[in-house]
Amino acid sequence: MSANLIWKRKILPNGLTVLLYPRQPANTAQLSVGVKFGSNQEQKDQAGIAHFLEHMLAGGSDQRIKLSRKVEDHGGILDFYTDREQVVGTMDVTPQNLSEAASILSELFFGTEFSADKFETERKIILNELAEVEDDPSVKIEELLLEKLYRKHPIHIPVGGYPKTVKKLAFQQLVDAHRINYVPQNMLLVLSGNVSEDNLEETLDGFRDKRGEGAPERTVPPIEMTKPKPLIVEEKSGITQTYLCMGARTVNSSHKDTPALDLISTLLGGGTSSRLFTELREKYAVTYDVSSAHCKGRDFGYFSINCAVNNNKVDKTRALIFKEISKLRETNITHEELERVKQIMLGGVLRGMDNPHDCYEIIMFMEMQHRNECALKNYVEKIKAVTISDIQDAANIYFAEDNFCSAIFNPIKSR
Repeated sequence: MSANLIWKRKILPNGLTVLLYPRQPANTAQLSVGVKFGSNQEQKDQAGIAHFLEHMLAGGSDQRIKLSRKVEDHGGILDFYTDREQVVGTMDVTPQNLSEAASILSELFFGTEFSADKFETERKIILNELAEVEDDPSVKIEELLLEKLYRKHPIHIPVGGYPKTVKKLAFQQLVDAHRINYVPQNMLLVLSGNVSEDNLEETLDGFRDKRGEGAPERTVPPIEMTKPKPLIVEEKSGITQTYLCMGARTVNSSHKDTPALDLISTLLGGGTSSRLFTELREKYAVTYDVSSAHCKGRDFGYFSINCAVNNNKVDKTRALIFKEISKLRETNITHEELERVKQIMLGGVLRGMDNPHDCYEIIMFMEMQHRNECALKNYVEKIKAVTISDIQDAANIYFAEDNFCSAIFNPIKSR
């Protein structure tokens, strides 16, 4: 299994990191470009500029729109997204169109032509997008949690920014952000699926001649020292249930405790056999679904538990969740349960690498975090090595009740 979790890695003379992961047999090929410039790297008064710039890659000029639509002429798919630490653009194409697709993707990312008129058009589109996000309680409740867990780290700012900051962004600020961040030394190219080293050189032609001023310097966010507020309750219109999100700060992706925390996430909320699912849904029927996640990056980490419950079951649900967390801290899990959650996680990794759209995201994340072609293989080995005492130690270090914040959205009561 290990050999299937390693990709080939090379760095071009201009500093661009290229990752090759053939998946045979596959009928299509995926080309993904990642830029190490997400919402966590923005200046505070420019919140949302990374996401705004992502919109402009495909829609920022008539030529960009023409190029992005050209992909569909050959049956391909083009997609972009912005995250905390990166902007990613991906093309999914047939192998015979690989070279042309690479040329288009290169031009979209490295091209410097942007239209001020299209800038204003995209601003309106983004404001509509932010309004849609505002209507989604499952997204907003996690944003509320992060606002209370983090005061100094930029992760407390939404990925898309705020309407007030998006409205104030200037066209030249976007042009400058592109010039500084969209340089080969600050970017990755992932080729996966029906690709091979035989056509690699031709595929890379559109990327070799790109130049930049070097990767930008990044400031390290200050460490959060204060305890979070234990409970924050807000009312939200348009919902009929109460949305509950509980979380605690943890550690970054490279920390030695991360594998244990990832396993705890699976143990508590990973699937129908998880502790919280069987307790909250099957035993007490207080929720339809419950999930937990350990989210982490280069300089942050947090654990969250999410569910929607009947308005009069919130206190009971919180108590049940804290009861399960206390069990982790006070009582060792069994060898059988540890092995089960390891198998769930390892199965998820393998399925992800078999999935053309999950595969490049996994490779991109691992490279961003660890800069090592063996990063996923090493991670799997660390998961396998986690012990029962590692689980309990991590629970005791990070899951004390006063480390948790509970964010709650209540429906607005009728007057």
